[in-house]
Order: sequence, then C-alpha cells, then structure tokens
Amino acid sequence: MRQPNILLVVWDACRYDYAVEHASFLNELASSNLSFENAVAPSPWSLPSHASIFTGEYPHEHGSNRFGDSVDTPLVTELSDRGYTTYGVSANGFASQRTGFHEGFDEFRYTGGRDPYVDGMDVSGTAQRILRESGGTYGEALREVLGRIPRHDHPLKSLANLVAVGCGELANKFESLQRIRHPVFAPTSDYSYKPENNTRTIRSMLRGHDDEPLFLFTNYMDTHRCYKPDAELQEKHLGRTLDYGELVRLNEEVAAPWAFESKKARDELDEEDVETLRGLYAGEVETADRHLRKLYETLDEQEMLEDTLIIVTADHGENLGETDEMGRTRMGHVASVSDAVLRVPLVVAHPELDAETIDKPVSLEFLHNLFVSVAGDDNSEVPSENTVRDAIPDMPATSQYPATGGGEETVDKYPEIPDETVHHQSSENSAVVYEDGWKVVAESKGERSSFYNGGATPAPEAPDNLVEVVEEYLLELQRKDDTSNLSDEDVSQLEALGYM
Repeated sequence: MRQPNILLVVWDACRYDYAVEHASFLNELASSNLSFENAVAPSPWSLPSHASIFTGEYPHEHGSNRFGDSVDTPLVTELSDRGYTTYGVSANGFASQRTGFHEGFDEFRYTGGRDPYVDGMDVSGTAQRILRESGGTYGEALREVLGRIPRHDHPLKSLANLVAVGCGELANKFESLQRIRHPVFAPTSDYSYKPENNTRTIRSMLRGHDDEPLFLFTNYMDTHRCYKPDAELQEKHLGRTLDYGELVRLNEEVAAPWAFESKKARDELDEEDVETLRGLYAGEVETADRHLRKLYETLDEQEMLEDTLIIVTADHGENLGETDEMGRTRMGHVASVSDAVLRVPLVVAHPELDAETIDKPVSLEFLHNLFVSVAGDDNSEVPSENTVRDAIPDMPATSQYPATGGGEETVDKYPEIPDETVHHQSSENSAVVYEDGWKVVAESKGERSSFYNGGATPAPEAPDNLVEVVEEYLLELQRKDDTSNLSDEDVSQLEALGYM
C-alpha cells in the first residue's frame, strides 16, 4: 500500500470545550474516527507548542522557547526523506519565515500578513525571510522585494500587497494612523487575516499536486485574537453585528491580556464586553470549522480522501475571562496553565479508522512519532487505532510554560497591575502533568497545586510518581530559562501578539 497523505490542521488558540459546542463538522468527523477527550498542548503558547509537534520533544528539550528563537522542523525533513512533497500554509508568525519554520518545506506560504492577494507575491513572508537571513534593515528588505515584484506572475497584485504591508509598517511607527478605519492600518496584521486566503492557497496546492504522497500543514488563526467573525456569525452569536471600531475596541482594550489585567485592577471590567468576546470567539470556532469542511470537500473532489490521514488540533486554547481552577481570572493564554488553555481538540481521521474516543491524557508532541510511523515506506500499513496508540508514549501527558520575560517593561507601562501578576506572567516557569484524572502543577516560585477529576486537592495527596515527573520537568525547564535581554522591539511585538 502507498504511504498516506497527511493533512495537519491547527486551529490556533482553540479550546476543547468550545470546539465540542460549536464545531459541527469537526464533531461529525470525530463521530466516525478517533477523537481525544484529553489532548494536552505541549505549551500554552505558539512557539514552543509548534516546535514540540514538529520535533516530538518537550520545550525543555527543543529549546525554542523565547521570542526570536528559531524553530526546527525535523518532521518535515523526515517526511521528505520518505518521499513526501511537503507544503505549509500558516497565518501564525511563529510558524513562518520569521522563525525559519518554513525552511524544510517544498512550498510554503505565510498568510498572516497584511497582503490582500494570495496569488500575488508573499510580501510579508518574503520580507521576514530576507530580514532573518541577512540581518538587514527594513529598507534593504524593501529594495529586494521591489526588485522581485516585476518578475512575479502577478506584479500588480504583488505591488498591492507591498503597499498594504507598507501601510501596516507606517501604522506601527505612527500610532495616529491606527485611527484610520481599515485593517491595513490596524494595530496588528491579525485584522487583515482572512481564512479564505488559507483555504484558497491549500486548494491550489492540492489541485496542482502530482502522485507523490503529500504532507500539508496549515495554521488557521481565527480563534486567536483578534476575534472578528463575519456578520452572519456575529448575528447568530450576539444577536447583532459590530462595526469595525467596536471590534478594535473590544480586541485591544478588553481581550488583550495586559489591557484586561489593567481594567481588572481598576475594577473597570464590563461583563457585557467579556460576554461579547465569548460570542465572537464562538463565531470564530464556527469559521474555522466551515473551512475545515471546505478542505475535506476539496480532498474528496481531488479523489484524495481515501488516501489521506487528517489530523485537526490546536497549539493551545484560550482563557475568556473566567476564573480558572487555580483561582486566576485571565484573558488570553500567556502564562496560564488552566484547562481552558491546555485542553485542546484532537481528531485523527482516515477512512479505515473506526469510531473510538480516547480519554487517556496525551500531549501533542506524540504527533511527530505518529506521522513518521504512518509515513513508513512504500509498504506502509493502513493507519489503525493501534498505529495511533503505539505512537503515544507510556508516561503522563506533560505541558511546560517557559516564561516570556519583559516584566520590568510591563510594570512601567501598566503601573496599576500588581507586580505579582506581572512577574508571574513574565518570569515564572511552570510544568503540568495529567494522568488518571489527576492534574499536578509546579511553578518556579514555589506554588504547587493538584486537582482530581476537576476538584482541587491538597498538593501532598497527589500521586508520588506525578509529583516526581512534574518536579523533574520544571527543573529541566529552569535550566533552559533565560528571560533577560528582551529588546524594546521584542516587548512591543510580544504585546501586539498577545504574549505580553
């Protein structure tokens, strides 16, 4: 039997409970395939979590834990060596040219910039790659991009992409331009992101693919802030539609983690705003789900469905203003090890798989081993439940949070936020293990927590083997820690991305 195609779909920042409630097509897929009730993100933020999926290693092992770190993707090389053509379509800046994530792929497109045309030049991704490879200035990158545009198949659309990216750079330098009510002048490029750009690019790749097995990775950013589902879904979940200015206000002044903490500290949080954000988030889950259906239909149209292993998951989840099991009320995902952040959807689908629900906690880094296993060689076996289970390591599911740094800068910018909150998010590492209904948490400042079947228990009651594992993984992460030397630009970019 020929090796199966592999389609890996990551819904960025999608939490498990909202996927169960609002992703109807994913649930339909789960009902006739393998689904996981307790899939655990290797880390609560994108950079280390993606690195874990593509290396099969935990954050303390791969070391891609800091803003500015590169991301190695040995999985892509291993699949290429087994005869796979490899494609990447990502709207996440941590899974892009900026981190070198793209380097092993045969074809890669970044869709998270302000570029409006996917059939034009990938100006955002190309500029990121040039800056990364040469260490040059934005001016040098601009000159090189300008030199390439006339040779592109669609020079006018490529030029329009350049203009849009340039407007965004100007808006970053001159904040007064952000008052212009257009996505290219918005505070971040997330406002320009359109899931249609992912789907159109993937369809083009699938339709142009030849007979070799393919590996296609894609990251959809709909469930990551900013939340801006279309008018139909806003009407469905909110009973009304919001104008552009209101969407920006909610996303920048309430949903942004530090803005949320600041309002909370001043006792200015409006619960109606928080509920509105939850409705927008639910709409974004449906958005991602609709595009999953389109990818599935394209595979069917291309007569590839029978030969394709489909994996749908998330790199982490999201807090939406609730008080979590540790008594912390958070928005976003940075520094949080709540179940809302660490429990993610995971469905493994193939026509030969039977319906089965796996409740054993598993960390997503096992996907690397699964992909290598099913890729095999020309005598590969049909993917089975045993194939999937054999790829899961016989150990507790573990997650690690490597601190981002930047605490002093945040204290200066948001003096009303308690120092303890800032330092917890910027300087404190955490490790978490899940097994047999237990969740055990260790934090570098000495906090220890344990939960059984969702209820808090005294830490000494946690099983000794889980305590040993979580302490070991925290210690290993501490050895890798370096939260110093963040530049002002790093801090600004982390804040724009929702990690500061």
